[in-house]
Amino acid sequence: MNDTTRPTSVRVIADHSDGPHRTDSDDVWWWLPVLGPTATVLAYLLARHAAYSETCWDTTVLARSVGLAGNRCKLWASLERLSQFHVVTFVATDVVTVRLNLPSLTERQLACLPECLAMIYQPTA
Repeated sequence: MNDTTRPTSVRVIADHSDGPHRTDSDDVWWWLPVLGPTATVLAYLLARHAAYSETCWDTTVLARSVGLAGNRCKLWASLERLSQFHVVTFVATDVVTVRLNLPSLTERQLACLPECLAMIYQPTA
């Protein structure tokens, strides 16, 4: 699917699955080396709004909101990355759920952290 065939809006709904790390808090930064900067900021923004109510985003506005200058292709790539790590789940082409709480990092994900951070990582209960 290319940028011209992607939906121009996306509905975001909260996923209340358990996890020790709140997606809309500083805890999301543990996931930064795993997800990458754009996907991390996107997860934070989506969770922050979805926590209060279902939100419908214009994809160009959403791309601009996370520093992509309205580039919808990069926005969809970031959404796909979040889906790959189960931070968002596509319910339909234009509907996603976003986890409000992220799970603990796996051993493989911990390996992505710089050693100084991996040594101090302790998931909160």
